[in-house]
Amino acid sequence: MTQPNRPRPQTPDKKPITPWYWLPFKGLEILLWVWLTLVVLEWSSALWGWQVGIHAQDILYAQINLFEQDYPSANQTLMSILLQLLDEVDGMMSIQFTGFFAAVMPYWQGLVFSTLALLTRILMLLGFYPVFLLAMFVGGFDGLMVRQRRIAHFGRETVTMNYHAKLLLGPLGFYATLIWLIIPGIWPVHPAWILLPFAIVMGLTVRLFVASYKKFL
Repeated sequence: MTQPNRPRPQTPDKKPITPWYWLPFKGLEILLWVWLTLVVLEWSSALWGWQVGIHAQDILYAQINLFEQDYPSANQTLMSILLQLLDEVDGMMSIQFTGFFAAVMPYWQGLVFSTLALLTRILMLLGFYPVFLLAMFVGGFDGLMVRQRRIAHFGRETVTMNYHAKLLLGPLGFYATLIWLIIPGIWPVHPAWILLPFAIVMGLTVRLFVASYKKFL
């Protein structure tokens, strides 16, 4: 007596991996959404007890002060770019809205200053990337030492730990960038309070990934 064919359980479809050549466009898409979010928050300043335009201007100047204090000489090129952008602001701020459109002026200022503040945070993020690279290098070097001790003492391989550590590296870099671009656009925050913990966690994740790698390369 033949048994009826039982339906096989369907496995969930895996999300397609973004090709490497689309990554710059995905980055621009994320930056666009971050910019739109910050502009909408600035334009709805009355809901948060802020003043439209003034809040974004204060955020911009606070970030410029942090930038000058943290990177006085290492990023002269980036600082010159920022100063050129500030010179362009004078021309943008000279636009005057009269009559019925006079009420648009604070929102125009909020748009310009929010954009410049976002560009400033991007420059500060570029200046902080060597810290991420250093944390990953130290974590990888220490992980190699742990791996060699495990091989010498015939320790067990931890494939599951290696797999999850590998999956965690990408989201850590993504969320570190996303949080840094959004949160300081609402409240002035020093980059060390956001980026440094992520750099430490990323270094520990690289250490775990290398240390739990298979015995023989």
